[in-house]
Amino acid sequence: MVADSQPVSYPRGARAPTVPGAGRAKAGGSGGFTRLQMVDDEQRFSDELAAYMQGKWGLADAGFDYNMVAVFGSQSTGKSTLLNRLFGTRFDVMDETNRQQTTRGIWADRGTDAMPVLILDVEGTDGRERGENQDFERKSALFSLAVAEVLIVNMWETMVGLYNGANMGLLKTVMEVNLQLFGASREGRTLLYFVIRDHVSPTPLESLAATLRKDMERIWDGLNKPAGLEGARLGDFFDLKFTSLPHKQLQPEQFEAAALALRRQFTEKASGEYVFRAGYKRGVPADGFPHYAQAVWEKVVSNKDLDLPTQQELLAQYRCDEIAAAALGPFRAAVDAVRPRVREGEIVGELGDVARAARGQALAAFDEQAARYHAEVYKKKRAAFVQTLDGELHALALNQVKNAQTQAADRFASESHAALEDAAEKAAAEGAVSPQLSFSAVVGGVRRRVAEWFGGVVAGLEIDGAGWSLAAEARQLEATLNATTAKLRVAEMERALEQLRKGAQDTLGEVVADRLGSPGADMWPGVMAGFDDA
Repeated sequence: MVADSQPVSYPRGARAPTVPGAGRAKAGGSGGFTRLQMVDDEQRFSDELAAYMQGKWGLADAGFDYNMVAVFGSQSTGKSTLLNRLFGTRFDVMDETNRQQTTRGIWADRGTDAMPVLILDVEGTDGRERGENQDFERKSALFSLAVAEVLIVNMWETMVGLYNGANMGLLKTVMEVNLQLFGASREGRTLLYFVIRDHVSPTPLESLAATLRKDMERIWDGLNKPAGLEGARLGDFFDLKFTSLPHKQLQPEQFEAAALALRRQFTEKASGEYVFRAGYKRGVPADGFPHYAQAVWEKVVSNKDLDLPTQQELLAQYRCDEIAAAALGPFRAAVDAVRPRVREGEIVGELGDVARAARGQALAAFDEQAARYHAEVYKKKRAAFVQTLDGELHALALNQVKNAQTQAADRFASESHAALEDAAEKAAAEGAVSPQLSFSAVVGGVRRRVAEWFGGVVAGLEIDGAGWSLAAEARQLEATLNATTAKLRVAEMERALEQLRKGAQDTLGEVVADRLGSPGADMWPGVMAGFDDA
């Protein structure tokens, strides 16, 4: 798409609108943020990026609600000046009286006026300081294309139509490597926004844009495309946009007005010209950007394959592990508050509620942060996190169930014995000969009460979605109660037999003694008659 932006003219004497933060070249001034040399001129990546994202720029908690823009172009074409005008940054600008390289390495800053935009000012290409060594400019261009949603291609009007002057050769290299590395797995397109500087000729922007578009199409057609992408089009990976700015020195007021109009394309979301589109997102949350950017840079510097999906997976693994570790802290603190009581054998009534609440809060904390990362990695890491949580809760729940098993078995034995004693005394008082006939009713009632209590303890520990069961422990209690019931039955039978023996002795002892004391022909019939009468 082409932005048909023409240099804006103002009546003689009229003042052009000013851009907030324009012209600030030094760090540490009032009203803005603090710049950081993300990569120095020796290709070392800064270890302060995370601290700047958190404290200096306040972007660490932005989630996906932030944008990335970088600038690409030849040395001394006013790239830093343009960024300062557009975003209120304070990158160093060239001293007009001493034309030498100002930006060395890659610098980063956040836009002013609460703009959630991170801006990269990249060392210019074709600088005399580096001479024919194009190593850094290739690496910085690859890095910018990898991390930025919008890459501003800054060039003079006089460069349009030139192959080397317009950096078309470097663009060709970058685009070819980009296509080889990402292929069909590339996430998000990139907007190449050509900003044509010092547009003073009568050539309309449409003609300049058409020339640049033809050059880009020609470059694309000449790329060595990987297998499967032979028919891929430029628009499948890149969007092109064009605008021009008046001469900064000869037309200062028009330049400022046009810069302000261009700034609105980066700030006003309701505008039809708003440049940050959802399709340009890289899928990296702000809190993970420092680690992601460093991993990408290390890949570039080491000349390894710059595989962004792989880097996103590595980033997701790293951040998901961090997030899980952070969420485990409060989880374990809540569980540890009741753990000693369970270990001492107590049945903690609130254990189930504590476990469910701690688990739910831990998962919510994990999902809130980790769900923003690579979907497959997040899914696997979440499953592992759930397994960790459930493993710890299962061990604690199993401890409580073991306590309940012990208490249930003891309670069943003692209450059954007491109930049988009561039943025997009652039967004896009523003159029952065989009190053992009430065993099933007495013991069965106690067993039902104990089983209901144990079932309540187990039910209180259930957690929806937990991958464990306490059915085996319930079956083990059944076996224990069966064994105890068998012992009680044997004991009750022995007591009943003893009562029968004692009763028979009390009833028949005298009759038998009399018959045996005077033996005769009717002795045994007499003894039997005594049994029958009893």
